[in-house]
Amino acid sequence: MTTTILKQHINKVISDIEDKDFLEAVYTIVSNKAGEAGFDLTDDMKQELDRRKKNHKDGTSKSYSWQSVKKAALKTKA
Repeated sequence: MTTTILKQHINKVISDIEDKDFLEAVYTIVSNKAGEAGFDLTDDMKQELDRRKKNHKDGTSKSYSWQSVKKAALKTKA
């Protein structure tokens, strides 16, 4: 079944449902799924990310390779 057919079927089925609690649950699921593609940053979050990005580009922040992080994580696990 294609996504188009699935969407059409879902629309038809949902349009016939009168159960408000069920519809609110479906709405929550659909809203959460739609929100997975993106999210809003607060001004503080954006400023912090901009600061960290600038520090990274300037070379003033410390960076780690994946291998060193993995090695350290495995070392503390033991």
